[in-house]
Amino acid sequence: MKRSSKFISIALSAFIALSLTACGQNNGGNANSASTPKPSDPAASNAAVETEKPQEDVTIRVSYWAGTQLTIDAHNKVVELFEKAYPHINVESEYAPGAEYNDKILVQAASDTLPDVIRTDYSQINNYVSKGLLAPLDDLVANKTIDLEGVNPMHIDVGRVDGKLYGINIGNNALVLYYDPDKLKEAGVTLPEGEYTWEQYEKDLQTVKDKLDIAGDSHYGQSQFEIWLRQNDAKLYAADGKSLGYEDDGLFTTFFDTQLRLQKKGLLSSIAVESEIKALEDGPFPKGQAAFGGYGYWSNSHSDVFVKQLGKQVGFSFFPGPTKGAYIKPSFFHGVWSKSKHPVEAATFIEFYTNNIEAAKSLNGYFGFAYNPKVLAGLEGTFSENQKHIVDFLAKVENQGSPIDPPAPAAGSEVSAAFKNIASEIFYEKLSPADGATRFREEASKILSK
Repeated sequence: MKRSSKFISIALSAFIALSLTACGQNNGGNANSASTPKPSDPAASNAAVETEKPQEDVTIRVSYWAGTQLTIDAHNKVVELFEKAYPHINVESEYAPGAEYNDKILVQAASDTLPDVIRTDYSQINNYVSKGLLAPLDDLVANKTIDLEGVNPMHIDVGRVDGKLYGINIGNNALVLYYDPDKLKEAGVTLPEGEYTWEQYEKDLQTVKDKLDIAGDSHYGQSQFEIWLRQNDAKLYAADGKSLGYEDDGLFTTFFDTQLRLQKKGLLSSIAVESEIKALEDGPFPKGQAAFGGYGYWSNSHSDVFVKQLGKQVGFSFFPGPTKGAYIKPSFFHGVWSKSKHPVEAATFIEFYTNNIEAAKSLNGYFGFAYNPKVLAGLEGTFSENQKHIVDFLAKVENQGSPIDPPAPAAGSEVSAAFKNIASEIFYEKLSPADGATRFREEASKILSK
């Protein structure tokens, strides 16, 4: 008898850092399928279907990150659809929240008990590959068990490490400077379009404060600093991951000098208020207390939360500065455990999650937006007003931005912690931006050179 999916939980975290849809064409003989792989006998011809022996039941395990019941429900629905399409493949799903997820993966790796399908963030794929946890997927893509025909290579190559494909992008995301169009219009501010200069941004923040007496935006952190570096043809990390990728500490200093100037003018929300942000709904922007929302928010599920909470459509803008700083980020990857006993079935699950139209409709953009043209065409008539804005913004980023930087090195989380601590001292005016730049370089260099 068909077994239902099992969900093995580790305590849920309070904060969700989502990023949305996995989409796709149908498999398993459905009408909208581009291909119908047969996991137990990939080479079998369609003409011999009636003479094939019944396929043996196979159980695969799938791991994923979840910080909310919404994530669990979204994943569960896709699994349900997959098991109907492939009755002989049972799926056992297991999840963990936040940092606990990566810890769990590493514990399972040490005991050779990893799931067949492993979900990983962009920041961790290098780490997983270096530890030998993931299998190359090139052959499975070549034989179309995972069908990426017609997909822009930029959406595929993000999953490559040293030239081999280890991760299949679930869906696309991009950092957004959100804005409240009603508040900007009330203040007499022109809605930002295209390249948005820092000079105009500062003028607009001042106008918002003068006319509406509210904060213009929140302070910027590491995500925006990386965009700032990209705008200045630099990167946070060197190619070998053993040092910082920029030599001019003036880039760090100017980034924080600019924010301190805005802070002293009262144009940003207070650090005390921002320190209390525990969930997406908590920030000044989603509470209607700021005109802009540049607090490291992403394009997909974050915008859905804001639209629902504010009761209106929000605006999407590039961050101040040249648009080349913007980039498309895969929300997550799916990979196959290097020691999986069922790599074809695992790849078939990945194909379904990525390219099945019904799965895509079910996910509704939840784990990153679809990038396969055939999937987008199949979804077009189902888009909500907000999803149309997401599609439009992602297209602008793809055309006007630049390719994403390589994944952070394994020690990237330690560098991020150092950056956050130093930024906090600068914003509380306990440390000058120049001294902060020197200290960040010293601490990051020590961390990365280990």
